[in-house]
Amino acid sequence: MSAQPAPDASAQAERDDQVRLLRDSVTAFAAGRLPLTRARKLRKAQPEFDPAMFEELAGQGWTGLLLPEEFGGFGLGFAEARVVIEGLAAQLAPEPIVPVAVLAAGALRRCAKTAQRDDLLGALAAGTAVPGLVWQNVAGSLELEQPPFTAVPAGEGWTLEGEARFVRPGSGATVYLLLASTPQGVALFSVEPGSSGLEVKHEAQADGTSLARLKATKLRVNAAAALTLVRADLAAALDEALVMNAVELLALITRMRAMTLDYLKTRVQFGKAIGSFQSLQHRSADMLIQEELTRAVVGQAVAALDADLPQHKRTSMASRAKARAAEAAMSTAREAIQLHGGIAVTDEYDLSLYVNRVLSLVPWLGNAQAHRRRYVRLNPPVAGSEG
Repeated sequence: MSAQPAPDASAQAERDDQVRLLRDSVTAFAAGRLPLTRARKLRKAQPEFDPAMFEELAGQGWTGLLLPEEFGGFGLGFAEARVVIEGLAAQLAPEPIVPVAVLAAGALRRCAKTAQRDDLLGALAAGTAVPGLVWQNVAGSLELEQPPFTAVPAGEGWTLEGEARFVRPGSGATVYLLLASTPQGVALFSVEPGSSGLEVKHEAQADGTSLARLKATKLRVNAAAALTLVRADLAAALDEALVMNAVELLALITRMRAMTLDYLKTRVQFGKAIGSFQSLQHRSADMLIQEELTRAVVGQAVAALDADLPQHKRTSMASRAKARAAEAAMSTAREAIQLHGGIAVTDEYDLSLYVNRVLSLVPWLGNAQAHRRRYVRLNPPVAGSEG
């Protein structure tokens, strides 16, 4: 009689089956409900996504995958979140799953328990709340030592001053979570769009979405709007969003390479499919190498999140994944354009949609260069480690 698998191996096999079933479900949903024609239609729309579709995604359980069951979530891990995000990104769905269901949700669930926090998490899982986390100053720093806003006590509430940029979703958020320094430390302040003293501007992106720029001038909020947390917890939420941003980029890389291979097989020149030319085969192989390297690094980063490693390790893996994915996405987009020729940059051709999405997602949360520098700061070379 063969030996029974160890309990850990059995549990992992069960989870792998669960992930496969989820991937099949996401793929079927995306193919049927999220055609590329929809992505075209929603470009430059206000809001930039369909709130009804966001609620439909919530109905599938996907906005609450990472949330505890007490808030209507499923309490699953990042392996499950990955397949949802990959499936939606491959179809260019503009619904802000990573900014909302990963970044904002990750920050909220780490805040001290209050009725306001619990209500927001429940509404997020239900798809009726779309919070946007406002944490980067106008210079776009990745560090958290200097929050973009300051909050001072004022009567029974607070007064906020400051300015921030690079907020996703750029339009359509139902509430903003402003990161501010207070006399007691840092806190998130929930503020509704249209509040007196809050100015919101939209900065257009290449793919038709936008980033929000917020300015607070004598912005008054009540005491219940303050949600306390520590910087380390916010940093952990940012690590998670970085890895899932890399997952989005990997989905785009995969789709751009597949489209390019299909084109090389069907485009005929000198009586032959151009994919038969050896020089183009070499370039196709280079694209495959970039994709597989990215897939390996992203997979390691996702596993690191699920393993709940120390924050230093998680941050290192997150920056490594984003740097690799961002660089590979840009190089794949360039190769795809060159191998297609002029048709690649026409608005009617679907490849242009993917290239423009790459141009929008690569800078968000820091580009490849910024994360390479960050990785080196976290892991400085040791003298004498070589040779």
